[in-house]
Amino acid sequence: MQKIGLSNLLAPVSSHEFLNSYWPYEPLFIPASENKLQEIFSLPQLQDLESLVAARLLKVRACLPDFDDEYSSIHVEPKDALKAYRNKMTLVFDQMQTQHPTIAEALKNIRADLGLVTGGAENDLCRARSIAYATPGGCGTRLHFDANANFVIQIKGSKRWRLGPNESVDNPTERFTTGSEEMPAALEKQCHAPLIEELPEGSMEILMEPGCVLFVPRGYWHETMTDEDSLSLNFTFSQPTWADVFTKSLQEVLLQSPEWRELADGLEGTDQDRKNKALARFDFLVKNLASDLPDISGQQLLIGGGLLRSSEE
Repeated sequence: MQKIGLSNLLAPVSSHEFLNSYWPYEPLFIPASENKLQEIFSLPQLQDLESLVAARLLKVRACLPDFDDEYSSIHVEPKDALKAYRNKMTLVFDQMQTQHPTIAEALKNIRADLGLVTGGAENDLCRARSIAYATPGGCGTRLHFDANANFVIQIKGSKRWRLGPNESVDNPTERFTTGSEEMPAALEKQCHAPLIEELPEGSMEILMEPGCVLFVPRGYWHETMTDEDSLSLNFTFSQPTWADVFTKSLQEVLLQSPEWRELADGLEGTDQDRKNKALARFDFLVKNLASDLPDISGQQLLIGGGLLRSSEE
């Protein structure tokens, strides 16, 4: 069986062209081509919705029709999923990589080809996962952007997409859907302009049909609509930031020091004397760290934090 990686997913676009011209900021639509990704298309559970539900061991997310957003959803047992679907509720099958080794291997290979850092299983910075979406005809998702990058494979039916660049926030670390009552506090601090409520005229429009592949970058606005029942499979990757890499590395290095492993004692409470001592102690540790950092290279920090292997290993 052929190994599925980034080059198979994007063919006929080469991985080199994608990484140099599109990743991580520009969307890419690839029309269907004959016999592409047959290892995925031939999986029994992806032949139709009934087979997907029958193979499901985990719960399924059923999107509520009130808000047209996958995060406005409830978890249902697989046996109840088809009933929800018939009631015009999009079904979201999380963790598809746990359902078949072909999907799991493809997810692993694509992550490796993208060069995304993980940081270890206990605190995976990349959070690679595969998700299947079954959308009834006449349904879709309202305008939103994600904090992760998505590769979408259209399996059955068709889905219309509209996409547009995000002129309000660069590299967002939070997801946002238009019409949401609240904006995440972190995202509010990251925005340099008001978020839009609708895509402008002339925005990119794409019809995803079986075999088509679409790359949707982090932060890129998009909305979807189906005229017929649709089934798609996503490979989704969180976007580890330099802030994530630095804080993860630094924490691992600091925890090697008995001083930094001390209890952060007295930071809260009614005893002002204890609080003042705690603040002074933390200030002392931070100033000592600041004096040491100029002598530490980024590579040393990554190796010390376990995010990079030493060349001697």
